[in-house]
Amino acid sequence: MERTEREKEQRYSLMKFKTRFVTIIAALLMVGTNCSSGDDALLSALINSRMVVILKGTYATDRPLDFAQINNNTLFLDSDAPTTEVLDTNNVPAYSDLPIYIDVGEIRLSTKGYLSNLYDIDSDRDAEDFWDVVSTTRQVYCSQLYTAVAANDSCSATGGLINYVEFFNGVGALYPARDVGPGGYTHAGVFMRSFFLGYAKREAVIPVGRFDNNDVSGTDVLPLLNYDAGVDAAVKAALPPQWFPLHHTTYPGQQDSMQVYNGYASLVLEVRTNIKENLMVHSFPDAGGEYFTVVAISDWRVEHTGQFDMGGNALTRARLFYPDYTGSLQVTGGTESTRHYYAVYYANECVDQNGGSVCNKDTDLLPLAATPVRNGGDNVLTELMPGEYVLQCRYDEVHDGYPEKVLSEIRFSMPQKTNISISCSCGASTTTGC
Repeated sequence: MERTEREKEQRYSLMKFKTRFVTIIAALLMVGTNCSSGDDALLSALINSRMVVILKGTYATDRPLDFAQINNNTLFLDSDAPTTEVLDTNNVPAYSDLPIYIDVGEIRLSTKGYLSNLYDIDSDRDAEDFWDVVSTTRQVYCSQLYTAVAANDSCSATGGLINYVEFFNGVGALYPARDVGPGGYTHAGVFMRSFFLGYAKREAVIPVGRFDNNDVSGTDVLPLLNYDAGVDAAVKAALPPQWFPLHHTTYPGQQDSMQVYNGYASLVLEVRTNIKENLMVHSFPDAGGEYFTVVAISDWRVEHTGQFDMGGNALTRARLFYPDYTGSLQVTGGTESTRHYYAVYYANECVDQNGGSVCNKDTDLLPLAATPVRNGGDNVLTELMPGEYVLQCRYDEVHDGYPEKVLSEIRFSMPQKTNISISCSCGASTTTGC
């Protein structure tokens, strides 16, 4: 456990160094090029003396599976094929070889609209009143470069190759941001401009789409993910798109994880979405009746049966924590499995002050922390603030990348700045846990 604590300290020292380094470079560039006051917003977004912001594209917070470990390095296939879908899997890439390009526009927090579903934001003025801007600095992540002309490549310009790795490896991609004021934050939003995947088939041909103003093989699947399959068009017109923003709501029992306190202690805002573990090949008929094969998020939660819309399966969770006060949980008794996970929630998530249930944490919310089950005690969940929690053993029963089945749940207390160990047998059985 000493090694874990040492790694944590090194990691956040590195984050602070990177943030200050970017700030210095930006300031030097502004001086050297005699930038106008119009660049002040960018510099303001980069100066960050207190809060570090990281984004993760994983179900697991700690040591997620490598791409090649997921489903034997094979993209999941929609189980509805060939009854309601026709999949063209000829030359489909391995899971680890799928080109992925992500364009993030901005990040926001809000202290308003408790349990709001964002339906009431109808104008720019409404948005300004509702959201506190954390960063308007665009970031582009890419698994590989997509143009030979450096001037046309926003991924290279924003360090997107490195950020792509950290977005998916559990470290988290560092996002330039400004500090926010004290308070309890009820919402977080990551505004996605594009989620472009490099495999798709239309009439046996991989189409060419547009990403970052470049022609790229594949397609932008973000428009497919904004609404649940089967939603009536009139209802859909009144709904906010699910990926603009990827939306975290602070439900009852989660308040302790979204507090900013007065003072100077460093804090981290982590926002994550289950992308990496949940990539699946789907299809839908286009206007001409031809089936369009795409890669998107697995339909583990909202079933997709050939519709254009494929939303409802990407969950987003934010948490704020103070590294000076967090501890780690080591879980022993594991049997290595790529389909079992240890997951941590607050003890009373989704339970309001009257004891009523306002959501189902097991299907509606990502866990606060999670890690795939490995042998023995090689399972550590980090950055847990003091509080009352539950530890779950979960299993991906349907085999679509998401561990939807809860095999067991035990309660534990987390002291301040302490590393603890709990025994929980998980990974050997598909029906029972600890």
